[in-house]
Amino acid sequence: MTKPKTLDLNEILTSPWALWLISIASAVTMWLYVTGMDESAYVTRKFSCPLEYRGLDSQSLLRGRLSEVDVEVRGPEEAIMRLDYSSVNAYVDARNLLPGKKYTLNINVEYPGTLTLVSCFPTQAVLDIVRQVSVRMSVATELPQNIPEGHYIEGVEIIPREVGVRGAEDDVAKVGSVRITPSLEELQSGGEKLLPVKFSQSEPFEGAVTLEPAQVRFRGSLVRGLPRKRVPVNVRFSGHLDPDYEVRSTTTDPSEIQIEGNAEDIAKVDRVDTEMIDISTINGDSVIVSPLRQPEVEGVSMVNASSVKVSIYLSEARAEKMIANVPVEIRGTEQPQNWVCSPAAVSVTVEGRPSLVESFDVEAVRLKAFADMSNIFMTPVTLPVRTEILSGDSFRVVRVEPPNVTVNSLETR
Repeated sequence: MTKPKTLDLNEILTSPWALWLISIASAVTMWLYVTGMDESAYVTRKFSCPLEYRGLDSQSLLRGRLSEVDVEVRGPEEAIMRLDYSSVNAYVDARNLLPGKKYTLNINVEYPGTLTLVSCFPTQAVLDIVRQVSVRMSVATELPQNIPEGHYIEGVEIIPREVGVRGAEDDVAKVGSVRITPSLEELQSGGEKLLPVKFSQSEPFEGAVTLEPAQVRFRGSLVRGLPRKRVPVNVRFSGHLDPDYEVRSTTTDPSEIQIEGNAEDIAKVDRVDTEMIDISTINGDSVIVSPLRQPEVEGVSMVNASSVKVSIYLSEARAEKMIANVPVEIRGTEQPQNWVCSPAAVSVTVEGRPSLVESFDVEAVRLKAFADMSNIFMTPVTLPVRTEILSGDSFRVVRVEPPNVTVNSLETR
């Protein structure tokens, strides 16, 4: 009779089926453990994060830019509780992007290594890049309409006189003027005021346009009397100046005259004239006291002025004259008769005082044109035309046409 076989525990544990069951059980246990740990110790946090545009050129602007995104991160509860939001950065890489184009780029998120990124919304940003410009514009003063009759603004001063207008190139082009608008009360109180600068625009802006500075200092006061303004002095001449001289410049002291009258009338006057100054007797720099003419607009008069000191500065006049068919001589060789040049004559333009140029005589001043054959051993050769004036220091040669001639030997022709 056969003895029944007893089961060996080692054989059971090492059998393929037993090992398979043990592996499955271990995996399920580990999964349950890890899942339980995640659910109990890991949390998420959702918040708004500023969006940076890194590498954007300083002369470029973003139109309609996205300023922030929604970011969600996950991590251990302790790390989330101590999270410094400045350690999470959302950015777009804007390097090497050109103005005048639109780009759609991915949004990147930087975060501490203890966290994981769950989501970022939106995931992309549209960059509409425009060129940024800054222009200087003069600040005008827009006076109120309710200024009492018989009053005017005196001592107007704006500091600074110009402000910078900064923004997108097409927006800045829409700015027509910049101005300040003091009220009647501010003018009546006098003294210095800090006033905001405003601008007029032809069309609505698509982006932000800023003024630098946005405020200016204004000085001016409302006084009783007729309106006044300052206009330049215009110097008038009569007669004919010596033809060898010309007026280089003139200055007046004072350079401006104050006039007064009704606002509509003084707006028609843009200068005050001197009486005619006869320059036919002037042959050098001169200083003359000249009376002023009253403005031709009725009701407009000059304030405490009847004459100005006029300084006249002269300079020597210059004129040119072309001398045709000046023969070209051959120099620098012992036998000039053996050489010929082409062309044989040139045109020479001389410059000097008008009275002398008008009577210029080639023989009298001994004007010569020549080609120098010194150290020339081969022909044909092209040489520059040189000139000399043996008498008459008041002249100089300014042009020779043609500037070069070709010299050849008679034997080779």
